[in-house]
Amino acid sequence: ILGDEGIISVFIVVDSSSGKIVGGPHIQARGSGIDDSAFGAVTPKIQDALDKSAQDGVMEPHQLQQMVRRVVGKWVSDTYRRRPMILPVVVEV
Repeated sequence: ILGDEGIISVFIVVDSSSGKIVGGPHIQARGSGIDDSAFGAVTPKIQDALDKSAQDGVMEPHQLQQMVRRVVGKWVSDTYRRRPMILPVVVEV
């Protein structure tokens, strides 16, 4: 999958008490043919999904990572018709 579709990494820092975004999302793509600047369109979708998760009380990093993977994966699939490996990293501070 890496050789054909590439990899996208998403790094986000969230406040452990409120679930709000403190830093990021920082998104980088390698081997996918997608320019890093193109991810500006998906950043608000990630922020909206994280805000909704915080309102719903979902603050566990693993669950947030899965949510980020779904949001970015759907956007990449719909926009570019590609299915790269998506590696979300959510860090709590």
